[in-house]
Amino acid sequence: MHHLLGDDVAFIRAGLESYFDTRAAQMLPFHPWGEDLRSRFRAFSLGGKLLRGALVPFTFRLFSREEPFSPACRDAGVAMELLQTFLLVHDDIMDQDRVRRGGLAVHAQYEEYLSRLDPEGNPAGNGHYGIAQGICAGDVAAFLAVQLVSDLDAPAPVRAELVSLVSREIVAVGLAQMQDVHHSAVPRAEPEKILEVYTGKTGRYTFSLPMMTGARLSGQSGEVLQLLRRFGESQGRIFQIRDDQLGIFGDHRVIGKPVGSDIRENKKTLFREELFQRLPGDAPVLGYFGSDRIGPEELEKVRQALRETGVMDAVEEQVARDRDESLQIIDDLPLSSGGRDALGGLVSYNLTRLR
Repeated sequence: MHHLLGDDVAFIRAGLESYFDTRAAQMLPFHPWGEDLRSRFRAFSLGGKLLRGALVPFTFRLFSREEPFSPACRDAGVAMELLQTFLLVHDDIMDQDRVRRGGLAVHAQYEEYLSRLDPEGNPAGNGHYGIAQGICAGDVAAFLAVQLVSDLDAPAPVRAELVSLVSREIVAVGLAQMQDVHHSAVPRAEPEKILEVYTGKTGRYTFSLPMMTGARLSGQSGEVLQLLRRFGESQGRIFQIRDDQLGIFGDHRVIGKPVGSDIRENKKTLFREELFQRLPGDAPVLGYFGSDRIGPEELEKVRQALRETGVMDAVEEQVARDRDESLQIIDDLPLSSGGRDALGGLVSYNLTRLR
């Protein structure tokens, strides 16, 4: 990704640092929580890949020969990363994940904070405190993002369109998240419904939203934005499939979370559902899903079952369909040969990423 988006990532990183140094302090005046959130958001956001923010100037450059590193691109990219912070903070609460990016999740940080203030306090109360503070923190990040978009250095009609776009896409993410929560409460989930969640949760806000934002800032509208929406959805499905795959086959030192956590939490991933469709209900390996006692040996048995039952092949067929759709959309977009190469590079990165 560094070769493809390196300049864009550096641009958004500098924009985030400047934002937290200056504007965030003005937007978060309430003592002591404004400064508390500014510090936590800074560490949290700068610890990520910054893919979503970087896709704004990246996409702008696909359609415009003007200087891509404009204040509007910078602020829109920063807003994408604040939305990412909002969604991940809430996601960790819903998934009951205490680890994010190699450190404590935000709600777990607040739980630890209260434990230090009152070592003799009730642990259950500490947990509730952490969750409540995490919900508040995520909400604040969301509206900081909306405020940035509404204040972009762009024509008023464009700003209004982008605020509407952000609102619409985050609604889609919320509805997909509700479906994901439902999946966590039922024994099985159809693969088609899982792919709908991947489309709404990952595709729409990881790719479609920042790419449509960058294109709109470059002057594009209509059919181009709809093609980018579809491109983002197909890339989001690939991205989430690779994310789930890394959660089983990856290295925890690289991906920043425990390998096998999706199995322990019985998360309804495409890999799980395809495996459950292929094995009898009494297969011992299925009992590892939802078990706190899964270790390296059990994890390896799950990996072996995924290979031997054809799950890996079936999932790769879905990846190939989304790859082909993405490549067709690239051909349909009004891009230069360099622009097509750049988008093709994004597809290649997504197919082969290791973190």
